[in-house]
Amino acid sequence: MKKLGIYVHVPFCRRKCNYCDFYSIKWKEETENKYIESIINEIKSYGDFLQSKYIVDTIYFGGGTPSILDPNNISKIIDTINDEFEVDKDSEISMEANPKTLTSHNLLSYKKIGINRLSIGIQSLNDEILKDIGRLHNSNEAIEAIKLAFNHGFHNINADVMFNIPKQTVEDIEDTLIKIIREGVKHISYYSLKLEKGTPMYLLEKNNKLIMPDEDDERNMYYAGRIVMEKNNLMQYEISNFAYSGYECKHNLKYWEQDEYLGFGPSAHSFLNNKRYSNPSDIFNFCKEANNNCFNRNIHEVLSFDDLVFEYIMLNLRLTKGMNINKFNEKFSLDFKIKYKKQIEYLNKNKLVELDDKSIKLTNKGMDLSNYVFQQFMEK
Repeated sequence: MKKLGIYVHVPFCRRKCNYCDFYSIKWKEETENKYIESIINEIKSYGDFLQSKYIVDTIYFGGGTPSILDPNNISKIIDTINDEFEVDKDSEISMEANPKTLTSHNLLSYKKIGINRLSIGIQSLNDEILKDIGRLHNSNEAIEAIKLAFNHGFHNINADVMFNIPKQTVEDIEDTLIKIIREGVKHISYYSLKLEKGTPMYLLEKNNKLIMPDEDDERNMYYAGRIVMEKNNLMQYEISNFAYSGYECKHNLKYWEQDEYLGFGPSAHSFLNNKRYSNPSDIFNFCKEANNNCFNRNIHEVLSFDDLVFEYIMLNLRLTKGMNINKFNEKFSLDFKIKYKKQIEYLNKNKLVELDDKSIKLTNKGMDLSNYVFQQFMEK
């Protein structure tokens, strides 16, 4: 039986951050209740079709701010997934959380309903930077949220940390990482800020009211953070993710290993039967249609064989362990070293990849130029 990941998009926030372009709206209790009813209907629409073909081994609540929901409503979603799908008893069940929304009551409830991994949006421990990017919490609240989660039995905790923020320094990055590592987090997602069109920070830069770090500063922050984490045994396993051994995010690995997953909720994406599709990014239309058992899923692309091959290479090369050549050959009935002989020789000569009998992976230089490396495999 094939493994399946499930992603649930929770499109609510107290306030949208100044850099965020993920779909979300301001939380209201009435809208939450309508959303829960609609999500349950959407999950049920898949149950009969997929139940006998898949076993669910990861569930991920993302957002938005999933921890803004009433824990009883999260429980209803998990119960529906268990009713409609075969779920592995050892499934990883992750939930993103804002430090401001984590309370003793909520954490006790999360533990009781089966959530076993928390991803806390720390971003920075510099209060001025947190204010500038529109986060609701301050540095003390961020640290207290991690401590509170540990005290309530959560030991598999990720912290999101962001670099390449205006006014940020290498010292800021090092200070933030050292402090959260000291609190015992097992995983750190380490992202470079990219300004997305339409966000408040994008508009500020466009109007010359905000100056982003230059490319050298961005790289220096990245390297400084990587050194701190690896000195503390949080090892890089993907371009933007570091973890202690055994604490890698199983759900996110599905994306990088081209495994199948279903996305529920407005704007959620899915990959199933070689098709990529998404739900519309409008909660009100989503609720209206879902309650009439009408699901307007937009198919973005039906991946051709060549598409699947390229994407498999690109996604696997994001991982520090690289791509297993034998798995590639078996999956696609191709000989990787023959098909891509020219690209391999060029990339190896320029010290962008390392190759042995079993795998191909990016060098440190290759990680810095990863998009360029990926493009080489697009050439016919």
